[in-house]
Amino acid sequence: MPKITVGLDIGFSSIKVVALSKNKEQFKLESLGTIASPQPGIVSDIDTDLETLANAVKQLFAAAKISEKQINVALPESRVFTRVIDDLPYLTDAELTSAIRYAAEEFIPMSLADVNLNWQVLVRSDGKGKNTKTVVLVIASPKNVVSKYLKVLDMAGLRPRVLETEIIAVTRSLVGSNIYSPCTLIMQLGATTTDFATVSKGLIWLTRSISTGGMALTRSLAQHFNFEVSQAEQYKRIYGLMEDQLEGKVFEALKPVVDILAGEAKRVIQAFETKYPADPIKRIVVSGGGAKMPGLVVYLANILGLEVQEADPWYSIIREKESISKLAQDAPSYSVAVGLALRED
Repeated sequence: MPKITVGLDIGFSSIKVVALSKNKEQFKLESLGTIASPQPGIVSDIDTDLETLANAVKQLFAAAKISEKQINVALPESRVFTRVIDDLPYLTDAELTSAIRYAAEEFIPMSLADVNLNWQVLVRSDGKGKNTKTVVLVIASPKNVVSKYLKVLDMAGLRPRVLETEIIAVTRSLVGSNIYSPCTLIMQLGATTTDFATVSKGLIWLTRSISTGGMALTRSLAQHFNFEVSQAEQYKRIYGLMEDQLEGKVFEALKPVVDILAGEAKRVIQAFETKYPADPIKRIVVSGGGAKMPGLVVYLANILGLEVQEADPWYSIIREKESISKLAQDAPSYSVAVGLALRED
C-alpha cells in the first residue's frame, strides 16, 4: 500500500486539502477538496469559533474521503517572521546558534521566549578567510499562533507531522528542489496578504509580505461601483484587468491596487539583484487564489518586463486523465496544499 501524505491549507477565505501517494519517485493525486472558511476562523481567539473551524476541517476530510490523521499544515506568512540573514561571517554550529538569536532580536517584534526559532543554512563558506560568509533563512513562529493551530487540529482529530510557512510549501510545489529551474520570483496572492519569495537553485533567498491581497481588490471594486462584496468578487473574477471589458471601468478600479503589488515585486527584484547581481530573476510565477484574475499575468509582464506565469502545482503529479482540465481551473489556489503534501520528512 503506497504511503499517503496530506497537506492542509487553512486560509482566511478557504480551506484546502490534498492527499498524494508516492510510488518510486512519482507522486499521484489521490484526493483533494476545498470548503469556505467559517468567519472569523483562525484569527479568532474564542474557543467556539475555533471549534466551528475544526468542524469545517472535519467536513472537508469526510467529503474528500481522506482517513489519514497525520498531516502537514501551513502557518500564514503574515503571522510568522521570515528573514534571510546574509551578513554573517563563517561560523561553527555553536557560534551560529547565538548569532542567529542575536540577529533575530532585531527583526522579531516580540520576546524570543515567545517564538519557536528555526533556521536553514543556505550558504556556508569553508574555512575562515576574508571573504567567507554564512547565509541563513530564519523563521520565527509565535508560540501562541502555533498553539492555536494545534488546538484546531486536535479538535478536528488530526495530528501535525510538520508545521511550516506557506511560502516554503509554495516554493516546493512550484519550483521544487530542481537546481536547474531559472531564478524565480514567486508572488503568492492570498485573501489578506501577498507574499514574495525569490528562489534560486531550489532555495529561498529573500522573502517579503505585504498586507494587500485579494480582499483589497474586491473592496476597491465594491467602493468604486457601490457594490455588495459578493457582486464585486464576481466582477473581479469575470472581468479582472481586461481593459476592453465594461469600458475598462473594472480595470480602472483594480489598477491602483495591482500597481501596489507590482511596485512591491519591483522592489523585491531590485533588492535581490543588488545582493546577487550574477543571478538575475528570469521569471515570475503568480500563485494563490488571486492568480486566476483575467488579464493579471499579461499586465504584470508588461509592467515588470519579465516572463510571468500562472502557477501550476500539479505539473509533476500524476492525475486521472478526466480530472486534468478541471484541476487546471483552480490550480494556483492549491499551491500551498500541494507543497505541503509533497513534504515527506
